Amino acid sequence: MKSESAWEWLRGRSGLSRSVGGMEFSMIRNSRRLMVVAIRAARVLVLVATLGWVWPGGSLGAGLGAHRVDPAQVVPLDQLPAASREEVAEVIRDATFHRQSEPDTFPCDGNLYLHLVNEPLLPLNLWKDLADSPVQLRKIAPNRYQGSDGSGSTAIWEFVHRSARLHVMLAYFNFVSPRGNARVEARIVLLVHADYVRSSGGEPMVRHDVEAFVKVDSKGWKTLARTVRPVVERVLEDQVREAGYFISLMSRLVINYPNWACQVVSSRTDIDPAMRKKFRDMVERNRKPGASSGRPSVLREDTAMSERRR
Repeated sequence: MKSESAWEWLRGRSGLSRSVGGMEFSMIRNSRRLMVVAIRAARVLVLVATLGWVWPGGSLGAGLGAHRVDPAQVVPLDQLPAASREEVAEVIRDATFHRQSEPDTFPCDGNLYLHLVNEPLLPLNLWKDLADSPVQLRKIAPNRYQGSDGSGSTAIWEFVHRSARLHVMLAYFNFVSPRGNARVEARIVLLVHADYVRSSGGEPMVRHDVEAFVKVDSKGWKTLARTVRPVVERVLEDQVREAGYFISLMSRLVINYPNWACQVVSSRTDIDPAMRKKFRDMVERNRKPGASSGRPSVLREDTAMSERRR
């Protein structure tokens, strides 16, 4: 069977441009740009490496007199593990950079959405089946992951809080340039806020946003910080927004290509057998009558980039 374009199918059947409850889906309408967004955002979501593209030749840090945020107003500190509570509070309070994406609303069952967010190996393996990616990720503890992007960025991160409406992740990020002459160490607190609604037709919807607090711990940042800070902030804003798009993109693909999603996950030995079975059951419960029995296809990034330049 010829592979069907994911974007032709989605644009034709899932109503991406219609409004629900007065709110238009914020997914970018141009299908080619969407694929570029997803390619870039995959590394952000999987590694929480929001700074991976930011410092190819220098290091930054906090201390520019930015407005401090009360951590207790951002996360439920009393519900975090005692071992990580103060560190999460420090990153939020003394963040070098802070960005929050605009809310994105998309059709998805809440339980399926939480399944994808709670187990990052699921969306990563699905994406790697669609596109070549050097990203590596492994689960090293029940709530902890270790990953690398193949370009000098590595991270160890863990879920310190998980609930239906809020996920809090603490990451230890490290970047070393290919020649080893530039190093960046940073801690990142990544928040995913979610809400669950129904469309006027009764279809389950998820509304979420992504928020990042970044505290750079590298020394020697002051010589560059004031000059490059505006550039860093713009890039960070883009990456936080695109991380949210990536989550909604993978949710849509699972719903619209259930056979493909189940086949990919069933074949992955790095995913726990119980998790694989739970995922298959979840997908089957949410199978739609009009779902495609085929496999999505994607555009190459260089082709998509050339389209964007026109």
